[in-house]
Amino acid sequence: MNAFVFGLGGGGDVASTYIAMKYLYLKNISSIVGAVTWERYVEDPLPGPICKEDMKNAVVINDVITEVNQSSYAIRNGLTVIPQLVRYLKAMNIDKGYSICIKYGPKSIAEGIADLASRLNTNFIIGVDAGGDVLAKGCEETLGSPLIDFLMLASLVELENMGFNVLLATIGAGSDGELEQEYILKRISEIARNEGLIDIKGIDKDMERDLEIILSNVNTEASRIPFEAFKGLYGEIPIRNGTRKVKVSPISSIMFFLDPKKVAYTSPLYNIVKNSSSLEDANRKLNEVGIYTEYNFELDLYAKFGLNARNVDSEKILQIRSEGRRKLGGLKINC
Repeated sequence: MNAFVFGLGGGGDVASTYIAMKYLYLKNISSIVGAVTWERYVEDPLPGPICKEDMKNAVVINDVITEVNQSSYAIRNGLTVIPQLVRYLKAMNIDKGYSICIKYGPKSIAEGIADLASRLNTNFIIGVDAGGDVLAKGCEETLGSPLIDFLMLASLVELENMGFNVLLATIGAGSDGELEQEYILKRISEIARNEGLIDIKGIDKDMERDLEIILSNVNTEASRIPFEAFKGLYGEIPIRNGTRKVKVSPISSIMFFLDPKKVAYTSPLYNIVKNSSSLEDANRKLNEVGIYTEYNFELDLYAKFGLNARNVDSEKILQIRSEGRRKLGGLKINC
């Protein structure tokens, strides 16, 4: 038996798929890796996801899925971008993986993944999130990247409704500096009371060497913190060029496996995006309730700095986010 395990939130979330895959290995289940290919602005200043039209040295499976290998790359407005998924393949010497394009709505994304699962002859799918923002409700003022996470959470629910065996895995509670660790743990407890906590797996010594190799190749802060916590890092540390702070403790190295439906049904954000027809539509719906998304931020940053967005200092980053939230008029959502 095998499973399709993918990084759910774009960027470096793919590094955390290794922990889920080791969890499955202990259950005699092999894994095929994938990721939502949406790189942070420091890697790819062009706003939005990387999709089939951007990829080179790759094989298009369908509109949503592109097969990539160790020599794959993307061209974005003339710039060469190496997705973190490709870096993961190189680090682990894996022949191929699968890029997920999320410019579509949840139903279309789920259909694309279902097509891949059929080709891979698997019924088991796990989406992996580093940081835990996928557990947000929408009222959290520090929430900065709800769009990708909730499009993919809604896609996992669609896949579950299709009959697939689906799990949502999250590690590094609060490790991306958006939601506090204690809040993430409280949300997991709420989901557990609704029979939504399926299993728990922490980093162990057997993973240490491979994780070091992965993290020396994959550019990520949120997925690095669980490893550093396992190695003894403790306390509050700055990330994202000092624009955020993260509480790090041994809890940061624990992965929680959850039922996507139980997560979705405890968050208003799921209901906002679940019937979206596209990424743009989902973003618009979130804006209507006063939520400033990572896509809004990238658009605003690019409009002001263009390809130089990769070099913008932390003060300007904070100003752009603050002004973007102000223009939306504040949160209009009940949690």
